[in-house]
Amino acid sequence: MSDPIEHTAKFRIPASFIVDWARLTPRELHYGYTNQWISSADVVELALGSIVPSGSKMGIVEEISLLLSDELDRIPELMDQLIDRDDRVWTYLALAWVHENQEEFDDPFKTVDLIFADFGYPQDVGEFVTFMPPPPGGVPGYPGLRQRWKDYLEQNRSEFFLSRTPGARNYPREDT
Repeated sequence: MSDPIEHTAKFRIPASFIVDWARLTPRELHYGYTNQWISSADVVELALGSIVPSGSKMGIVEEISLLLSDELDRIPELMDQLIDRDDRVWTYLALAWVHENQEEFDDPFKTVDLIFADFGYPQDVGEFVTFMPPPPGGVPGYPGLRQRWKDYLEQNRSEFFLSRTPGARNYPREDT
């Protein structure tokens, strides 16, 4: 199996969260599994209906979706067949998970800083890390960081969920 990338921000993102925030390509599914963002059971759940078709890899995704719970040991072998890395969606999903579950983190913005480093300092995330200056004309401090984080999530949700899901609604859940 492919070697995982060492991340300092370590947590799992459940499939139940991912299905509301993104549709994954087979290579994105592989990346998430290899880097332990999702469990074997989550891989099967996502393969059942949250994968964007991608040519020849869909046969492997279908095989994964048909695995029984006592066949989960086949996941590593099948996941290696999906290799083609893309971590942008996992940067987004990790940041979405932290944003939506801030109470589970001692300092959500410190976790954002760690994710920023873990994923190679992506420029679009740099706008809402604590040790970077705000963009020209941007609101400074935590109010500005929060707004830019929210804007990032909305923009990326459009790319990773709305554009990949016919008839998708604009927000993952209704606030009551």
